[in-house]
Amino acid sequence: MSEVPISRLAAILIILMVLGGCARSQATNYYILHSLQNQQLERRHAGTERDPVIGIGPVKIPEYLNRPQMVTRVSYSSLQFAEFARWAEPLDKNLMRVLADNLSILVPSEHVLVFPWQQSMPVQYQITIEIIHLEKAPDEKIMLDACWIILGNGGDNLMMAKRSRLTVPVESAGFEGIASAESRAVEELSREIAAAVSSLPREEGR
Repeated sequence: MSEVPISRLAAILIILMVLGGCARSQATNYYILHSLQNQQLERRHAGTERDPVIGIGPVKIPEYLNRPQMVTRVSYSSLQFAEFARWAEPLDKNLMRVLADNLSILVPSEHVLVFPWQQSMPVQYQITIEIIHLEKAPDEKIMLDACWIILGNGGDNLMMAKRSRLTVPVESAGFEGIASAESRAVEELSREIAAAVSSLPREEGR
């Protein structure tokens, strides 16, 4: 067996060290949807006992979004999963929390609960949401497609059923820009839901 020249062995070691350094230099970044509250929108509503009690959830998302990696649509039949750009918490839970925070400002109400809540809580309106799409499309816009219903009387009565199809431009490059645009899309959805809730009759005693 022939010996490997020292110069060649040194070159191989240098290459391996460089490749190892490159592999370690790729850091994972974590993102989260933000609410109106996080945009420092002033809240002028002090809250009263007549505020409607609103329950948000469950929120259902497609299986392709039910993962830590952020998802973008390369084409209308192809998806890309970003290994080094991830959600900081499960997307369905992040969506529920942001929707609840937004509705507490937009309705307004100080009594907005996130699923699951205690059965003893007198929820006046329960809002369930099924997300069909929530990702960046090839045209550099966020596509949010969601079906949502409002249930009354503790979830026994169907009061409204709607579908929202929204597009929001991505205004800055990178995954932070995508997360920000998705937050604005969720804000628009929140405004549609808040307008619907505000149009409904209040139960007696509230």
